[in-house]
Amino acid sequence: MTLEANSGIGAWSSPWNNSAWQSTAAQAADRFDPAIADAEGDRLGFDIDATATRTSDERTRNRRSEWSASTEVSVSMDGQPVTTLPVAFQASMAAADATPLAMRSLNPFEPATLPNNTTVTLHGGDFVGTPFEAAFRELASANGVADLADLQVVIAKDREGLTRVMSGAAEVFNAPKQHGPSSAVLDRQDFSIHTTLLRDGDAGQLAGFREMLVSGRLPDGTVGVHELTGVNEILGMVVDTASGEANEVLWSYDDEGRPVAAEATLTWEPGSRGRDSDKVEADAQSTFRKDRELVGTGDHVGHIFAYRFVNGHGAINMFPQDGNFNTSAYVKLENEWSDWLSAGMDIQVSIRLLPEGVDRPDQVVVDYEVVHPDSGELIYDPRVTIFDNEAGQVFDRVSRSKIADLIASAEAD
Repeated sequence: MTLEANSGIGAWSSPWNNSAWQSTAAQAADRFDPAIADAEGDRLGFDIDATATRTSDERTRNRRSEWSASTEVSVSMDGQPVTTLPVAFQASMAAADATPLAMRSLNPFEPATLPNNTTVTLHGGDFVGTPFEAAFRELASANGVADLADLQVVIAKDREGLTRVMSGAAEVFNAPKQHGPSSAVLDRQDFSIHTTLLRDGDAGQLAGFREMLVSGRLPDGTVGVHELTGVNEILGMVVDTASGEANEVLWSYDDEGRPVAAEATLTWEPGSRGRDSDKVEADAQSTFRKDRELVGTGDHVGHIFAYRFVNGHGAINMFPQDGNFNTSAYVKLENEWSDWLSAGMDIQVSIRLLPEGVDRPDQVVVDYEVVHPDSGELIYDPRVTIFDNEAGQVFDRVSRSKIADLIASAEAD
């Protein structure tokens, strides 16, 4: 079982192999001195003078205040000011927190100045002709955005203080429910988005963020999510930008947009950190729950592939799943896959939802095999597992010690 699709989608180039998506040298009119652009992030600083900040277009809706702002950012290296640059951005925070002082003190380049539950949006077009342009063009290239005016960098801090730094096409952020990652399957369009998660006080993560601002280099830990749409198929890719490892999933769906099958190659585990702050995926789940009238039924919004493997993808990765089945047998299956990935193995998976053409499948058929990434040798190939979509399902998970033994045996041959 491979991802060499028989419908033509398999002939498409993956974004990280396509020259149109690869980083190119930006030809900006101005750019940072190489000493700054190449500096490690812990040597860089970005400060603002709150008295220089100007706000406009202030409005309040749904208990949130939104506004546009302009300010001057002083870029320093090793504590010494290097240059002062004009910066424009948009911001949103809880109306109760949006005092004039809080609004003026917000520094878009220093996440620590963002109160919890605050979002800042930087528009690529605002940085044309400034030293930031080269870095923003690198981010645009990484996301397949041709026109810098179509790029957005969104910095969102959740209620718990976790900050999501996201870059992608403006339409992904402006209308995610219409054609982006939380839209209906039949309305999907190709998209790409890169996300880095920062925690307050983590010096290493903050340094990576600062380096990104002056060089465009995506920080370690950045996850790239891409989708390419085809006729009755969507190809999703989840990439570790540091290592180049990628999980690829090919979802197949019927003419009404309901997923009926999926094939995947899993090579790494992005993890579930930050899932609670992923508003796009939360909105997609809420919409799916409402559309399928799942409240009070005992069914969950089931994921064909867990968030920790694919980072969401909304309705194309969802089906109504019995709650007990979701939290027992299916979790055990996912935990085994996690153990194989932690041991350095690759997993090839085929999943079918049966019967096709229904809102709620009666069965979930899972076939997977474990392959050694270096030799290509088949390490483990269990029988096809057929789950009924009801309570009481059983899955006998392979233990970690057994996994280690199987790998050692294969490598010894």
